[in-house]
Amino acid sequence: MRLKGTMRMMMMILLLTESVLASYQFNSTVECKTVNKGTMKVRAGESLYFPCPNTDSYNSSCDWWRTLISTKQDEQIGTDENKHVHYHQSRLYILWLTLNDTGRYIGRWWKEKDKCVEYETDIVVYEEFHTDLLYLSVPEVKPSVIACPVCEKQQATFIWYKNFALIPNQEFKNVLRIHDSSKESEGIYTCVCTWEHNGLKHNTSGSRRLTIIDPSPSNPPQFQLPINNSIVITDVGTELILVCSVVFVCDDCHVYWVRNETTLDEEDGYKQENRFRDGNVQSILSITKVSELDLRSEFCCIIEDDYEEIFVSVTLKSRASMLPVILACVCTFLLVLVLSGIVKWFSLDLVLFLREIFIKFNRKEDGKLYDAYVIYNSDETTSKTVSDFVNGSLLTVLESYCGFKLFIHGRDDLPGEDCMNLVETKIQLSRRLIIILTPGSSSISPPAYDLQVGLHQALVQGETGVILIQLGQMQDYTHLPLGLQHLLCKNNPLLWRDGQSSPNSRFWKRVRYRMPVASSHQRRSLKKIPQECQSLPV
Repeated sequence: MRLKGTMRMMMMILLLTESVLASYQFNSTVECKTVNKGTMKVRAGESLYFPCPNTDSYNSSCDWWRTLISTKQDEQIGTDENKHVHYHQSRLYILWLTLNDTGRYIGRWWKEKDKCVEYETDIVVYEEFHTDLLYLSVPEVKPSVIACPVCEKQQATFIWYKNFALIPNQEFKNVLRIHDSSKESEGIYTCVCTWEHNGLKHNTSGSRRLTIIDPSPSNPPQFQLPINNSIVITDVGTELILVCSVVFVCDDCHVYWVRNETTLDEEDGYKQENRFRDGNVQSILSITKVSELDLRSEFCCIIEDDYEEIFVSVTLKSRASMLPVILACVCTFLLVLVLSGIVKWFSLDLVLFLREIFIKFNRKEDGKLYDAYVIYNSDETTSKTVSDFVNGSLLTVLESYCGFKLFIHGRDDLPGEDCMNLVETKIQLSRRLIIILTPGSSSISPPAYDLQVGLHQALVQGETGVILIQLGQMQDYTHLPLGLQHLLCKNNPLLWRDGQSSPNSRFWKRVRYRMPVASSHQRRSLKKIPQECQSLPV
């Protein structure tokens, strides 16, 4: 009897120990931290795939427990895949759900041997479809897609139903696209995903109700700043503040900034702040340091309300360096300066060239016989200089080389002619007066009468142009007649220097510029003229 009693006592102690150990093993959850609680509502006959919520569960130890409503007992779920409830690689499988599977399921992720995190999910099984099975409804003004609420991140195929009728011509994806939605689009949308486990196919379904909301009759929000597609000039590495100002007429509106459709993080140097004032909202984006990526990006200020989403875009542009602009200005200035110098230096040649082309052949004869009447005087000190110039360079260049016809006393007058009548006639038949000035000369003679007639013709009647040529330096012109001084005030004399006998010298070009174009009938006498004088370089 004592032996039997002892054995009975040992059996009771053993059973009590196992019970305590089992109770400790499950009740050890009091040491685990519960971080997530949720509820899933499913239909009987379907199957459920439920991964351990921790993202690292595949590489960590995760086991499953459950407390059934029917038995009120806590039990650990095994890994025997022959049972309809088991877990494999930390993923829970409940195949062909029954009403008895309703209960609390706990995924226990062991961070260490004595530390774990628990994820609790209450699973409720319905025998038939019930509105409680609906996931979050989709109230939209104009919805574009409806996402399937089940089988996320799971290899499966999808079929969609509307009000439990198969939707034709669908894409069999985990999202359903709705085109041109209207009130007729309202209803219950159900997606059925089919997945495979151990060679057998299982179904899981999820339903959502779509409700079309009538657009608000109120006025939409309006942007005050910035202007759409505007450009902000900035520099890399500088701080920048972008302000988006909006006039609101709704209470539930949101304003925020994005870059290339991506939200901005304060840790990356972007800070957003909203200020409300008198019905206006300002969304202020502070960029701590503008980067090269910012210059290649598009910043958008977005307004979201219950009905629509509108935005304006802003592009950042680097401030252009002033060095290229300065170099361009300097180069342009130097180029203009060089061109101006070239034009100024060759302007006389250009005018002579164009005049030879456009005026000479179109000029009408004016009845004049001489191109110029030469007036000069000399004394004992200047006689040789004047004689060499008039009978040498002047005649050689103007008559022999350039074809002008000149009247010179002592060469073109005849003995015995009336001097006064001759002077008046020859001056009237001349287009220009060439007056030779020499230092120390007090009058222009012989005869002085030709100077008087010439000055009267030039100053009073204004019919004849005057060319003043000065031989040598002169301190002043006070010794000259007043009429001649008046001409000197209006036109500077052309200064002759030795060594300017070449017809290509600038002195003779200036004389030619003031001379008229030689008459065409005078060109016939140029047969003996060298080729260089008939086409002087310009």
